[in-house]
Amino acid sequence: MNFSRTVSRFFHSLFLFGLLAIPVVAMAARPTIAVLDFNADKASITIAPGFVVVQTIEDSTRLLSSDLMTYLVKTNKFNVVERNRMKDILTEQEFSESGYISPESAVKMGELIGADYFVMGKIEMLKAGVKRKKTPYTDTVRSLYVGKMIVNVRIVDSRGGKIVAAEKFTVEHEDRNPKGELTADEFLEALKEKTVKEIVNGVVAGVFPLKIAKVTGNTVYINRGSGVDFEVGDHLSVLAQGEGLIDPDTGESLGSAEEEVGVVEVTSIQKKFSKAKIISGEKNIKKGALVRSRQIESEESAPMELTPGSSDKPFSW
Repeated sequence: MNFSRTVSRFFHSLFLFGLLAIPVVAMAARPTIAVLDFNADKASITIAPGFVVVQTIEDSTRLLSSDLMTYLVKTNKFNVVERNRMKDILTEQEFSESGYISPESAVKMGELIGADYFVMGKIEMLKAGVKRKKTPYTDTVRSLYVGKMIVNVRIVDSRGGKIVAAEKFTVEHEDRNPKGELTADEFLEALKEKTVKEIVNGVVAGVFPLKIAKVTGNTVYINRGSGVDFEVGDHLSVLAQGEGLIDPDTGESLGSAEEEVGVVEVTSIQKKFSKAKIISGEKNIKKGALVRSRQIESEESAPMELTPGSSDKPFSW
């Protein structure tokens, strides 16, 4: 009797331990990512007259990598290496904290820091200035802040030293505050935040492509939620992956051919997933299919009317 009870308790404890271990395993499945400081040459930064900020532009761009870490945490897709921990290890090993590290260095750094991926980037251009716009049918002229940022980003898999994604992000932003209450610093923060969000979506897409997680009738569930670069009402392409492509010269994998098999319309964006209804291709949309934003050509907007003769010269690219 006692032996039977002991065995029963043992398996009961083993069962409970298994349940407790499930979320731990799930958490461990998340890849660990480290963000290096982004570079920005002074020559790449252009500030027009009338755009006056309290903080230096260099400080603002340096904070880009810090903001990037914050938004990567919010995706719930990665374990992000803490800034101080990474800085201490890199300093001790005499590694640079910024710039484009070589694939060989990435492997060694990844082992030291415990990172599966490194995100590194360089700000190729940052322009900010003031544009004057005349209100139609009136003599009123108001000043608008305008800005543009171009950032080159690379994602390196430290486990094999391969670049898994490399992309150039071009982001433009314009102050549309009708009362003109926005400061230059606040505008710069808005431009930076917009840029960071696009980079984060690019990073996540590079490691975790958007996919159909479930299909129920005319509804599909997408494996990304808050922070995605699409909105409710947007149409997305659903793609099936074809045969893998191999470079005949190097034997390197070039990815897989993709074919659009359907279109879905986003109906809801939750914290960790999104829902969409099938517009076309219902019979061909399957679980695991890739999802991409549809490229729609927009009509060219009419150019702004600029007012000459001002001490704040009209800002143009």
